[in-house]
Amino acid sequence: MHVAVIDLDKCHFKNCKQECQYYCPPVRNEIMAVDFMESGYPQIHEDLCIGCGICAHRCPYEAIKIIGVPERQNGKEVHRYGINGFVLYGLPSLEMKGVVGLLGQNGTGKTTILNILNGSLIPNFAQSEGSKQQVLERYKGTYLGEYLDGVYSERTRISLKPQYVDSISKHFSGRVRDLLNQYGGEALKKLIELGVGGIYDKDVKFLSGGELQLLAISAALLKPADLYFFDEPSSYLDISQRLKIAGLLKKLSESRKVIVVEHDLAILDFMTDYVYLTYGEARGYGIVSNAYATRQAINTYLEGFIKQENMKFRDYQIKFSKKPPEIDKSLVPFISWTSLSKGFEKFQLNTEQGELRHGQVVGVIGPNSTGKSTFVRMMAGELEPDSGTISNTVRTSFKPQSPQSDFQIPVLEFLEKGLGDKVADNQFRNDIMRPLNIEGIGDTLVSELSGGDLQKVYIAKTLGKQSDVYILDEPSAYLDADQRMIVARMIKRFAENNKNAVMVVDHDIYFIDLISTSLIVFVGEGGRNGQSYGPLNLKDGMNLFLKNLNITFRRDENTQRPRINKPDSRLDTEQKKVGEYYYY
Repeated sequence: MHVAVIDLDKCHFKNCKQECQYYCPPVRNEIMAVDFMESGYPQIHEDLCIGCGICAHRCPYEAIKIIGVPERQNGKEVHRYGINGFVLYGLPSLEMKGVVGLLGQNGTGKTTILNILNGSLIPNFAQSEGSKQQVLERYKGTYLGEYLDGVYSERTRISLKPQYVDSISKHFSGRVRDLLNQYGGEALKKLIELGVGGIYDKDVKFLSGGELQLLAISAALLKPADLYFFDEPSSYLDISQRLKIAGLLKKLSESRKVIVVEHDLAILDFMTDYVYLTYGEARGYGIVSNAYATRQAINTYLEGFIKQENMKFRDYQIKFSKKPPEIDKSLVPFISWTSLSKGFEKFQLNTEQGELRHGQVVGVIGPNSTGKSTFVRMMAGELEPDSGTISNTVRTSFKPQSPQSDFQIPVLEFLEKGLGDKVADNQFRNDIMRPLNIEGIGDTLVSELSGGDLQKVYIAKTLGKQSDVYILDEPSAYLDADQRMIVARMIKRFAENNKNAVMVVDHDIYFIDLISTSLIVFVGEGGRNGQSYGPLNLKDGMNLFLKNLNITFRRDENTQRPRINKPDSRLDTEQKKVGEYYYY
């Protein structure tokens, strides 16, 4: 069984020689497996297609995929986006209690699932169009059928926290209070509960990424509902904020249904009770697994093989190291600094002395608004410290937290404008562009990129510049768990091969664990004061960071992945007593 998928954004039928039809074996035998619609785009008739894949290999724009699908999915199609479009197989059944998670590669149907379950998309079961009556007939006698009947009749109330919070300021103009007061008079109380009461009177367009995220979460929580959807609630939040949100959602699930899409595996593990995996071929098809207890689901995801369903969905395992690496003293320092201080009207930053070495990947961790950006700007020579000295200023290349997307030009042209001939360099293409799959989106307009693809484009642009220190602010935002692992490995290789230093500001503990050779740890009170320590080795850095947050991690006995301990549990108490907050 196979599906034929055509990406119409990549298909430039006016500029090609119709290779998909010309080289098709059935067509050469006068069986029209490929023909062309009135619009000019090709159409592949799957009932006539033999699945050879020649059309996909011959297409000059890589717009076609011929994908094998497990035979047992035949007849389980839930929704298809038009002829030769993405296909979703299966839906979560939702009958279990607690927080339910969705975990899987981007492009395998999680957003489609949310849209079906919140009623904004009526599944068509791979037909030309769907109807509510057909949906209720298909799921008659099941919990899912009863649930969808409630959604369609508006007896079941839905609240959705959207994925891309960056777009809030594009769709709403005004102050935070004006937006939230639409949902009742508890807005300020909810913001204070989330630790951001100070944004109540702020203009939405001046909010940071983390503030926008907490604004969106507040709006979702203020809305009275029977089922709450949270699509990537942790992006831009520091770990203490992530844990606070996780606690709120766990409490909410005691009286309401809560479904969460989340790629921070430590937080997903901490806050969910059950997880559905989605897998398949990105933008081709997606399959929804059975529900599994959270620990089993995440370990299965890392392994890439669902034993219960005899389904392998990845060719490699994602592995973690039980013991931390040490700082490689053979790497040569190229910049050092004494204790520094920098003061602003309402904020004071102090740092201890440190140095950066060639080939080092430094994870920069700590609460939001404790001076990470100020420190980086001093390294770049953009800010002068009030006291202390830096041995020499260095060239920096910087990826911002929230990349701009309003460019009406294709991705490759955008990169060529910023990097020139570098884009054509074979080593750059092999080391950076290929792992990030930039060429696969090269013809897509920057303004039309998904959040994850936009991040990857800016990561490539940042690493493509000639620099001494590469600084990546929140590179994991909107990337799925697979992509985070790929990016972590790629950045480490880049630093080793080019002998540059890379500084990565991020809040995903798994990502930091995989990518870092050392840590700079920030502590302090957000917006008022900050203190940095390091670079430290991973063990000392994590212990300092987590001790300040009063959090401990243990290692999963099967995968060695870090797992958050329940506060005041036996392990939590034991680890705090011996001072081992992370590697234990």
